[in-house]
Amino acid sequence: MEVLVLAAVAGAGAFVAWVADRRRARRRNGLGRCASCAEEWADSRSRDAYLIHGRLVCEACAEKARRRMPWELGAIAVFSMVALASTASAQGPVAVVLFSAFGTAAMLVGAVKAMKLANRRAQRRIAYGEYPEIASVHSDGALPSGSPGPGAEDAG
Repeated sequence: MEVLVLAAVAGAGAFVAWVADRRRARRRNGLGRCASCAEEWADSRSRDAYLIHGRLVCEACAEKARRRMPWELGAIAVFSMVALASTASAQGPVAVVLFSAFGTAAMLVGAVKAMKLANRRAQRRIAYGEYPEIASVHSDGALPSGSPGPGAEDAG
Protein backbone atom coordinates (compact mmCIF):
# COMPACT_ATOMS: atom_id res chain seq x y z
CA MET A 1 0.00 0.00 0.00
CA GLU A 2 2.81 2.41 0.85
CA VAL A 3 4.37 1.78 -2.54
CA LEU A 4 1.15 2.79 -4.30
CA VAL A 5 0.88 5.99 -2.29
CA LEU A 6 4.51 6.80 -3.01
CA ALA A 7 3.99 6.09 -6.72
CA ALA A 8 0.89 8.31 -6.82
CA VAL A 9 2.71 11.19 -5.12
CA ALA A 10 5.74 10.80 -7.39
CA GLY A 11 3.55 10.66 -10.49
CA ALA A 12 1.59 13.74 -9.46
CA GLY A 13 4.82 15.60 -8.70
CA ALA A 14 6.29 14.65 -12.07
CA PHE A 15 3.14 15.83 -13.84
CA VAL A 16 3.17 19.19 -12.05
CA ALA A 17 6.86 19.67 -12.91
CA TRP A 18 6.17 18.78 -16.55
CA VAL A 19 3.30 21.30 -16.80
CA ALA A 20 5.45 24.04 -15.23
CA ASP A 21 8.30 23.26 -17.64
CA ARG A 22 5.96 23.38 -20.66
CA ARG A 23 4.60 26.77 -19.59
CA ARG A 24 8.09 28.17 -19.04
CA ALA A 25 9.24 26.84 -22.42
CA ARG A 26 6.27 28.35 -24.27
CA ARG A 27 6.75 31.68 -22.54
CA ARG A 28 10.45 31.74 -23.47
CA ASN A 29 9.74 30.70 -27.06
CA GLY A 30 7.07 33.39 -27.33
CA LEU A 31 9.70 35.97 -26.33
CA GLY A 32 12.09 34.76 -29.02
CA ARG A 33 14.34 32.83 -26.66
CA CYS A 34 15.56 29.27 -26.29
CA ALA A 35 13.11 27.22 -24.24
CA SER A 36 15.94 25.65 -22.25
CA CYS A 37 18.59 28.30 -21.53
CA ALA A 38 16.56 31.45 -22.37
CA GLU A 39 19.26 32.74 -24.73
CA GLU A 40 17.96 35.07 -27.42
CA TRP A 41 18.03 33.66 -30.95
CA ALA A 42 20.16 36.59 -32.12
CA ASP A 43 22.83 35.66 -29.55
CA SER A 44 22.99 31.95 -30.38
CA ARG A 45 25.76 30.47 -32.53
CA SER A 46 23.76 29.61 -35.61
CA ARG A 47 20.45 31.41 -34.94
CA ASP A 48 18.75 28.15 -35.89
CA ALA A 49 15.97 26.78 -33.75
CA TYR A 50 15.80 23.05 -33.07
CA LEU A 51 12.56 21.33 -32.11
CA ILE A 52 12.93 18.91 -29.19
CA HIS A 53 10.00 17.63 -27.11
CA GLY A 54 7.81 20.33 -28.66
CA ARG A 55 10.15 23.11 -27.53
CA LEU A 56 12.31 25.34 -29.69
CA VAL A 57 15.88 25.28 -28.41
CA CYS A 58 19.20 26.76 -29.53
CA GLU A 59 21.99 24.74 -31.13
CA ALA A 60 23.93 24.31 -27.87
CA CYS A 61 20.88 23.02 -25.97
CA ALA A 62 19.96 20.74 -28.87
CA GLU A 63 23.42 19.19 -28.76
CA LYS A 64 23.13 18.66 -24.99
CA ALA A 65 19.72 17.04 -25.45
CA ARG A 66 21.05 14.77 -28.19
CA ARG A 67 23.79 13.50 -25.89
CA ARG A 68 21.40 13.14 -22.96
CA MET A 69 18.54 11.36 -24.77
CA PRO A 70 19.89 7.77 -24.55
CA TRP A 71 20.44 8.23 -20.80
CA GLU A 72 16.90 9.59 -20.33
CA LEU A 73 15.32 6.70 -22.21
CA GLY A 74 17.52 4.26 -20.32
CA ALA A 75 16.40 5.77 -17.01
CA ILE A 76 12.74 5.43 -18.05
CA ALA A 77 13.38 1.79 -18.92
CA VAL A 78 15.17 0.97 -15.64
CA PHE A 79 12.71 2.76 -13.36
CA SER A 80 9.67 1.34 -15.11
CA MET A 81 11.13 -2.16 -15.11
CA VAL A 82 11.85 -1.98 -11.37
CA ALA A 83 8.39 -0.59 -10.64
CA LEU A 84 6.60 -3.14 -12.77
CA ALA A 85 8.69 -6.03 -11.44
CA SER A 86 8.01 -5.06 -7.85
CA THR A 87 4.30 -4.77 -8.61
CA ALA A 88 4.16 -8.20 -10.26
CA SER A 89 6.42 -9.95 -7.74
CA ALA A 90 3.45 -11.46 -5.89
CA GLN A 91 2.35 -13.20 -9.09
CA GLY A 92 5.53 -15.23 -9.55
CA PRO A 93 8.71 -15.02 -11.60
CA VAL A 94 7.07 -15.52 -15.00
CA ALA A 95 4.69 -12.63 -14.37
CA VAL A 96 7.60 -10.44 -13.26
CA VAL A 97 9.54 -11.10 -16.47
CA LEU A 98 6.58 -10.75 -18.85
CA PHE A 99 4.92 -7.81 -17.10
CA SER A 100 8.12 -5.82 -16.71
CA ALA A 101 9.33 -6.50 -20.27
CA PHE A 102 6.06 -5.68 -22.03
CA GLY A 103 5.23 -2.83 -19.65
CA THR A 104 8.63 -1.23 -20.15
CA ALA A 105 8.34 -1.51 -23.93
CA ALA A 106 4.89 0.07 -23.80
CA MET A 107 6.15 2.94 -21.64
CA LEU A 108 9.09 3.64 -23.97
CA VAL A 109 6.86 3.58 -27.04
CA GLY A 110 4.43 5.88 -25.25
CA ALA A 111 7.21 8.31 -24.31
CA VAL A 112 8.46 8.48 -27.91
CA LYS A 113 4.92 8.94 -29.25
CA ALA A 114 4.32 11.75 -26.74
CA MET A 115 7.52 13.50 -27.89
CA LYS A 116 6.51 13.19 -31.54
CA LEU A 117 3.04 14.53 -30.81
CA ALA A 118 4.54 17.52 -29.00
CA ASN A 119 6.79 18.21 -32.00
CA ARG A 120 3.87 18.03 -34.46
CA ARG A 121 1.86 20.47 -32.37
CA ALA A 122 4.82 22.83 -32.12
CA GLN A 123 5.33 22.66 -35.89
CA ARG A 124 1.70 23.65 -36.34
CA ARG A 125 2.17 26.62 -33.98
CA ILE A 126 5.26 27.66 -35.94
CA ALA A 127 3.38 27.40 -39.25
CA TYR A 128 0.61 29.63 -37.90
CA GLY A 129 3.15 32.28 -36.86
CA GLU A 130 2.93 31.92 -33.09
CA TYR A 131 6.71 32.54 -32.85
CA PRO A 132 7.31 35.43 -35.30
CA GLU A 133 10.61 36.45 -33.67
CA ILE A 134 12.34 33.32 -34.93
CA ALA A 135 13.69 34.29 -38.34
CA SER A 136 14.99 30.83 -39.24
CA VAL A 137 11.53 29.27 -39.07
CA HIS A 138 9.58 32.06 -40.77
CA SER A 139 7.18 31.07 -43.46
CA ASP A 140 5.17 33.23 -45.79
CA GLY A 141 2.14 32.45 -43.67
CA ALA A 142 0.60 30.24 -46.33
CA LEU A 143 -0.42 26.83 -45.13
CA PRO A 144 -0.86 23.81 -47.34
CA SER A 145 -4.43 23.39 -48.51
CA GLY A 146 -6.42 21.17 -46.21
CA SER A 147 -4.26 22.00 -43.18
CA PRO A 148 -6.13 21.86 -39.88
CA GLY A 149 -6.60 25.09 -38.00
CA PRO A 150 -4.80 26.07 -34.82
CA GLY A 151 -5.65 23.87 -31.88
CA ALA A 152 -6.78 20.94 -34.01
CA GLU A 153 -5.92 17.64 -32.43
CA ASP A 154 -3.76 15.02 -34.11
CA ALA A 155 -5.45 11.79 -35.06
CA GLY A 156 -2.55 9.59 -34.05
